[in-house]
Amino acid sequence: MAAATAWAMLFSAFGGLSLGQVAHYRIQTKKQDQWLTDLLGPLLLMVVLLSFTTYAVIAIAYYATNGRLFQEIPVYVLCIAFAIIPFLIWEEYSRNLLAAIDKLHVYNMAQFGGRTICLLGILGLIYFNRIGIFEVLTVQLIGQAIIAMIGLIALSKASRYIIRIKLFEIFDMLKGAVKLHLNTVGAFLLAQNTVLMLNYFSEKADVGYYQIAFQMAILPAVISQSTSMVLYSKMSESGPDGIWPLQKRISLQILVIVAFIAVCAYIAAPMIVSLLVGKNFEPSIRIFRLLLPCSLGMTAAQLMTPQWIGRGAFILTTVITFGVAIGNVIINAILIPRFGIMGAVWASLICYGGITIIVQALFAWWCEKKYIQSLGPAI
Repeated sequence: MAAATAWAMLFSAFGGLSLGQVAHYRIQTKKQDQWLTDLLGPLLLMVVLLSFTTYAVIAIAYYATNGRLFQEIPVYVLCIAFAIIPFLIWEEYSRNLLAAIDKLHVYNMAQFGGRTICLLGILGLIYFNRIGIFEVLTVQLIGQAIIAMIGLIALSKASRYIIRIKLFEIFDMLKGAVKLHLNTVGAFLLAQNTVLMLNYFSEKADVGYYQIAFQMAILPAVISQSTSMVLYSKMSESGPDGIWPLQKRISLQILVIVAFIAVCAYIAAPMIVSLLVGKNFEPSIRIFRLLLPCSLGMTAAQLMTPQWIGRGAFILTTVITFGVAIGNVIINAILIPRFGIMGAVWASLICYGGITIIVQALFAWWCEKKYIQSLGPAI
């Protein structure tokens, strides 16, 4: 089940073409009172078209490899798992639109409702002794559909149920997706290549120790995700320069909070690892401590994303992400065969704790410069 769900998440991330983020940039170029009706229709149409395209790619990949690509997961399991793809794509789109109209509370309510229904459904299956892969995936599908539908209803109401489909809007968003979506691919490669290379060059146990430690180390960065969505909503009203003073202040505060959490986590590492994953993962304690600076780099990147998107710097952010991903692959290829799991740790620190922080700091300096210029000459 985990493998089928992971494939569904992967195909939805790649198949969605990052149009939710592209829409944020399109909002900056439109009048305040009409952008939602202009974008809602094209995005709904793209959910349908991209879902069918994704299904075609999946079918080709399945028959070309005789199912080996999916590790011989049963067809019926893949079918129910992949049925969730349109709802995952729409969730990404609706989340960005709801943030832009300052209705993140609706998205949070949808998340709570959908996840609660999913949990209650699974508990019901356990109670009636009907637990199984197909049944659990069906419950997950229902929960995700609820999340998607709540977002759709809220956006339709906000647009006064006016839905326009303009082909030029679709073409403009697709042009933006060509520039930006490779950034999503690069981010995925950056997140996954260390584990894959560690699995290839090192012992299997090291993969588990590293993955557990890395996931726990970057947990503080979750704070920045909700913050960035709030910044998106403010940016739709004021633009990237208008929101910059507020964003700068909030970003510095969040970074201080994350740094404080990281220090506390370093001190309490033995207790945290023992409570979350048990004493069998004691080797992860040292790895966890060393990887904690990565949370600062990921936090900075997440907080600065609204500025990258709002200023339309799609190509630049894609080039940088791919550059860091390729650099990470090269560093891993050099260090992991020689130093094993510690090579993976140092590669992550260099990329997330070093390069990423430097890049985001330079971009923040540039944003500050552009903001000062937007104020005009001092009187």
